[in-house]
Amino acid sequence: MKRLFVATPIITLSAEIQKVSADLRFRLRHDDIVWVKDEVRHLTLRFLGATPPQQVPSIRKALEKACAQNQPFTLTINKIGVFGSHYHPEVIWLGFDHFEPFQKLFEDLEPKLQGLGFEPNYGNFVPHITLGRIKSLHDKRKFWESIESIPSVSQNLNISEIILYQSFLHKDGPEYKVIERTPL
Repeated sequence: MKRLFVATPIITLSAEIQKVSADLRFRLRHDDIVWVKDEVRHLTLRFLGATPPQQVPSIRKALEKACAQNQPFTLTINKIGVFGSHYHPEVIWLGFDHFEPFQKLFEDLEPKLQGLGFEPNYGNFVPHITLGRIKSLHDKRKFWESIESIPSVSQNLNISEIILYQSFLHKDGPEYKVIERTPL
């Protein structure tokens, strides 16, 4: 089985967002947070999970069909948020107020993947770029003060392809292998 997902890479963040991220990492340096490395940062379209290798050609065709229905587009990162509750925050992320073109791409791909036997993607569709996964916090009040004091951020991302990745989990972080690049 291959652990697969569909995403677009986000390797380069603007100097402004890098500065905000570095400041946040410094402020939260006493907390147990696994920060995402630049080289594996991405914007996930759809997590597929454990997948038999013989399904990869069908997934490629589904990606090609969905991408053929969409043109390249631009998304604007304009916020930093946290998944989880106020009492148990889990993920620090970069997000978007408007992501309609990305949602359309998801909606074009989703029925094709379900037709291949993948379970529907349950829950809200919230495109985001993970900055860090929170393992434990030393001081929750300080954590939330740090999050709430983050200045507004903005960066345009040009999305022109999606990638089928294979994920390998290692104790020092994930490794991603490109299986297929599909242009919009």
